[in-house]
Parts: sequence; C-alpha cells; structure tokens
Amino acid sequence: MVYVGIKDDSFNQLIEEEKKLQAQIDALQKQLIENERQKQAAIDALLRKEVLNLLGFKPTDLKQPADVTKVTDKLSQLLATKKKAESNRRQEGQTGNYVIRENKTKNRFQQANSNQVLRLNAPKKVENPTPNARTVTNLDEALYENIPTDDINRARNSLTEGIQKSYKLATASLEFDTERNVFVVNDNKTRLGFTQPRTQKIPTLRVDGRGRPTKASMWIVKANLPRLSNKEAIKTDPVGFAEGFTRGHLIARSLFDDRVFKTKNTKRTNLTPQTQWSNGVLQAEIEKEVLEAVKSHDNVRYQVEPLYHSSGEVIPRCYHIQARSRDGKFKLNVIVPNVEPGFKINYATGTMIPAD
Repeated sequence: MVYVGIKDDSFNQLIEEEKKLQAQIDALQKQLIENERQKQAAIDALLRKEVLNLLGFKPTDLKQPADVTKVTDKLSQLLATKKKAESNRRQEGQTGNYVIRENKTKNRFQQANSNQVLRLNAPKKVENPTPNARTVTNLDEALYENIPTDDINRARNSLTEGIQKSYKLATASLEFDTERNVFVVNDNKTRLGFTQPRTQKIPTLRVDGRGRPTKASMWIVKANLPRLSNKEAIKTDPVGFAEGFTRGHLIARSLFDDRVFKTKNTKRTNLTPQTQWSNGVLQAEIEKEVLEAVKSHDNVRYQVEPLYHSSGEVIPRCYHIQARSRDGKFKLNVIVPNVEPGFKINYATGTMIPAD
C-alpha cells in the first residue's frame, strides 16, 4: 500500500500572522512614542514662551546661544530680590504663611488717623506701661487699651516659618483672627485624641533635655475644678525667666489646683516665661472659654504646647492650645502669640527692650 503525503502549511501561516501582528504592535509603540515626543515638545515650547514672556523677553530675542545669559541674568536679579525680601521679613521673626481673618460679628480692629488700632474693653489707659515680673493677678488691662499696628504685626510674626516646619504646622490652615489676636488652626477643628476620660487631678507634663516645658495635657473634669482660691503669688521661676515676664501656667490654675505639686521642680514643668499680654489677656480669654466648656460638657481634653523657634531659645514664641469635649460638641484649636506691645523680645536671652 502506498501512502501519499499531504503538506500542511497551517503552522507556517500562524507564524506569518504572528510576525504581522508583532510588526503592527511595534509600529503602534513607535507612534505612541512619537506622539508623546511631539506633545512634550509642544509643552516645552509653550512653557518656554510663557517663561520668556514673564521675564520680559520675546522668543526672537534669543537667537544665539550667548543670548541665554540675558535670561540667567534676569533670573539672578529676581532671586536676589526674593532673598532680600525674605531677609527683611525675617528681621521680625521669620513670618510664616497665613491669612488674616477679621471677626464678622464684632471687630475691634479699627481705623484711626490712618493708623489701625486694636481696642480692648478696658478702663482708661494708665501711664508707665513698662512690664515687670509681677503676677497677672495684678494685671491692669488698661495697659492694653490701644495696641498699635506694629505690635499687632509682631503678634502675627511670632508664628515663624521655623516653628511651622518644626511642629508640623506648615500644611495646616492658619488664620490670624484680628478680634482675639490669636491664630486659628484648621478652622478651630482639632484631631486631639482622647480615650476614656481620666479623673486624675494633675496634668501630664513633658520637658526636653534643656528642661524647657514642651507639652502639658489633662482631662479637665467639672468635679475636679478648684473650689477654693488658687491665686497665691507664684515664687517658682520657670526656665529662662527674666525681668519683664510673668510666670505663665500651661495648664491654668483656674482649671486645676497646682498646690498638689510638692516640689519647685515639678511646678516648673508647668511654667514658662510669658508676657503679660499673652498670659493675662490673650490666653486668659481662651482659658475662660475652656472653663465654660468644662462646666457645660464636663469632660474636656485640654493640651497646651509651647512653641520654640529653635533649640537655642528658652522662651516660647507661641502656645498651641487645643481642647475637645468628650461629646465632641466643643472643639478649640488656636495658637497664642507670646509678645508684649511696645517691646521687642530676644527669645534666647529673655531681653525685652522698647520697640523703636
């Protein structure tokens, strides 16, 4: 029997089809690459045109490679101008980025003879406004009846770029409230954590290697609020204390009885050098708000964090104060400047001199 072989070309046909498909794929990839190149070239051309236009050049102004120096010289001038502006801005403490918000209901920031003035509810202004180291129980708020614009600017400048970066506030929403002269953080909302309320009567206090207080926090419970007068003269000097400052509590004595502290070292961890305006006016208003919240909501988580511009400074530039009631109905997130109207402060030495 003789078998006649039949040649089957189906396999070879499949190979040819595969080659054609691969060629089509390669062509499409090349086309995609070319499209991307053309798109990027168009973007580069448009960007070049816009940059040159911004710098005051026309594309026709750059005909030779040597003409590029015109652009670099212009950029160098702009960079020098920027550095000079930043240097001038940092003379008052390296101002950070924030917006200024005026209170819509009652704004005390008024115009008088082309000079903006902050008016506080206080008696007539008295003479000799030089600050001293007396406690804020003797504070005469008449000293702060009229706060000039320069002093308000010092309050704004207290929250420096260095502080914003160090304390992770650079990405926060910061608004300077001209009604209270404090910074409002993230629209007054806080992520301050809280667990089951603790009824201990003393705060949790932290200090760094230099002994500077870095954080104070506690649950403030209505049942633990001081029942007796808690305003004896403070004799313990905080780290960095100098003439002209008050002994400012992180957790106020209106919120807990600091007489439970047995040693000066323990007391010192809750104290920082604080100006009279910062302590007796700005922060005092915040503490009144917290106290009312405690009376209304009972358990309130409260935290105060002194903010230092650098490791070489012993006096805080500001105080970051956060609070949150257990029921979530009360929230507070502000930063209080540590400045004194009419004076410039060296936060490394504690020197306080009259402003020019």
